[in-house]
Order: sequence, then structure tokens, then C-alpha cells
Amino acid sequence: MVAQIQIPKKRLAELDRYRRSKFEDMELRRFLCLWLRSSREMPTTDIARAVGFHEATVRIVQRDFIDRGIDALLPHQRGGRHRQLMEPDEEAAFLKGFLKAAGDASLLTVGAVKAALEKRLGRRVHHSTVYRMLERNGWRKVVPRPKHPKQSKEAAEAFKKRASQMR
Repeated sequence: MVAQIQIPKKRLAELDRYRRSKFEDMELRRFLCLWLRSSREMPTTDIARAVGFHEATVRIVQRDFIDRGIDALLPHQRGGRHRQLMEPDEEAAFLKGFLKAAGDASLLTVGAVKAALEKRLGRRVHHSTVYRMLERNGWRKVVPRPKHPKQSKEAAEAFKKRASQMR
């Protein structure tokens, strides 16, 4: 059996005051991890079985409470963009520089946006990162050109005449 770290008296007093609060589901389960240990002196395996957590989770909750106090019991935000390259307003400001190129008849490619982004960040990024950034900021996907830029008009007309004669 692993030796448990003693819960300081200051933290036990916090826990006793907090006991009179109303709990949500996860908050209650976290509270029970502490209360069963401090008042009933239950071992970690029995606490885990009683609250429906894994033993490691019970130890983590207890350790967090010792370190941070009641804040460890409160529900914490899950999900989000934890590894974002730029804040949303920074992304919008970055893409404003490409509005002129996207608005007039010139061709704006994702490669140009990717190169500018890599220069700004000082590191390489995957092309899908650029596509997701464009989508987040409401830029539509560009459709392919109706004709190739190096296409010969004469060759196209000759092909149309031959194709119509074959029918």
C-alpha cells in the first residue's frame, strides 16, 4: 500500500466549510474522494469503488486538493483551442492583409497565405492548419478556374468543331 500524504489542517477546515454547499455530479464525486478519506479514513481502492473513479483519479483529486484547495473540486473548463497559433482576433488581422488580393482579379493561393503565416510564426505549419484558419474566419474555398490559363482559344474552337461533326 502506498503511503498517503497527510491533508493539512487548513485544507480540512476548508473542506468542512465546503461540505455544506450544493454539488453538481463531478463536484460531488471529487468531494467524496476527499471526505471519505478524511472522515472515514477509507483506503484509495475503496474510495475509487464507491465513487466510480479509477484509483489514480482519486489520488489525483486528493493531490490537487492538497496543492490548490477547494478550487481543485470546482468544475474546470474542458476542450478548447489549447494549442492555437494565434488568438482569433490576431488571425482576423493577419488575413486582412490578403483581402485586396482576394478581392481583385489576382490569384490568391493557400501557398501564399501559408508562406506568410510561416514567416510570421517563425516555424513551419501544415497546409491543413491554413485551411482551417481560413474556414474559421469565413473565407470560402476557391473554385477551380473554368479554363486553363495557357489554353489556346484556336485549339479550343477547333476541338469544338471536330466534336460537333462527329455526332
